[in-house]
Amino acid sequence: MSRLPTRIAGFAIAIRHGIGRLGLVFAVLAALLGGATSAMAGPLQDPREDAFYTPPETLPDGPHGTLIRSRPFIPLGLLLVSGWQIMYTSSDVNGKAIAVTGTVLVPWTPWFAGHRPVIAWAPGTQGVADNCAPSHQYAIGTEYEAIAGATPLTLARGWAIAMTDYQGLGTPGDHPWLVGKSEGQAVLDAALAAQQLTAAKLSADAPVGIVGYSQGGHAAAWAAQLQPGYAPTLKLKGVSAGAAPARLDGKLYTQFNGGLFGGLVAYMAIGMNAAYPELDLQSILTSYGKHVVADLRDKKCTVEALVYAGLSDAILVDPPGLLERPAWKARLVENRTGTMAPAVPALVYGGLLDEVVPHQDVKQLFADWCALGAKVDFRTVGITEHATGGVLSMPLVLDWMAHRFAGDKVSSDCP
Repeated sequence: MSRLPTRIAGFAIAIRHGIGRLGLVFAVLAALLGGATSAMAGPLQDPREDAFYTPPETLPDGPHGTLIRSRPFIPLGLLLVSGWQIMYTSSDVNGKAIAVTGTVLVPWTPWFAGHRPVIAWAPGTQGVADNCAPSHQYAIGTEYEAIAGATPLTLARGWAIAMTDYQGLGTPGDHPWLVGKSEGQAVLDAALAAQQLTAAKLSADAPVGIVGYSQGGHAAAWAAQLQPGYAPTLKLKGVSAGAAPARLDGKLYTQFNGGLFGGLVAYMAIGMNAAYPELDLQSILTSYGKHVVADLRDKKCTVEALVYAGLSDAILVDPPGLLERPAWKARLVENRTGTMAPAVPALVYGGLLDEVVPHQDVKQLFADWCALGAKVDFRTVGITEHATGGVLSMPLVLDWMAHRFAGDKVSSDCP
């Protein structure tokens, strides 16, 4: 009888989050299993109500990428896969130690050919609210990178996945959206932490590939650029950066501003302010801008943020606009991709009709990395827009990464 409140709570959490029929079935089964249920109830809770996402007052000694804690969970919708939520140390843009959460997924498929490869997965835009953290979305069965087939296809290859939540998603503080150094370091540290997770049985000598699309493409590019100096012990074999924003202060911004994805202007303002508090976003927000920012911080994830279609910085902040403010523009310029060459082969790709990340931005990253001497393959994923480009490109990405893991000859489309 003492377990009954826990079981009822499990049902209530599932219903409150609207995790769908499959998710509810898993939640009911977990609740009825008795002894294991109290351990499994936590992953279904909103991170703001879940002590797992609260960092310890004192972070552990050791280098960045140190595993702080972990717990197993059932990754809803992914069959024959073991999952863990993890917390690990990383670094913010100023080098200060922080705690970041993430997800480790390992297929049950045995791996006999050396060490099981690890994909350091940079997730696409999730939102800026804590309940949008991928580690939570996997637990309740709503992580779109799983629903769209990206992570299942990767796991089907027998590869493990270490996916960061990024700074400030799940954990306290705002998420520095499109802040390259913060993103890239979190991606690399997730892979380092996953290799310390005993239950996952991943080796520090395992080959590692970095994969990301959209915001994830930006983060993947930054992770590859930073890896030689930041995480040189990772056995990195390649990086795939899809629909990666290259010039945050260019056409990308003007495409967001006042367009269908106007909510991303607010994401960008929140993200830059999170990394660079001297920008003092709160002091320049309009009354309506304060409402938008509070709403996005509170609960709305990517799809829900579409309610702010048409939002422009003319509505969000007092004049002048963000690009006309020198301090803001300087930070956007600072977070361009392509400023350093990755030390490993790279795949850069995107859809010709991408309405979120302009195709010229994708080509810009390719050109910038080529100019720095990197070996880069470039692919245009047909006449696709953003979402379909991400889905249809996965076989290309995984085949390309398989060649990197196999040690095959490296090609390059650079002139």
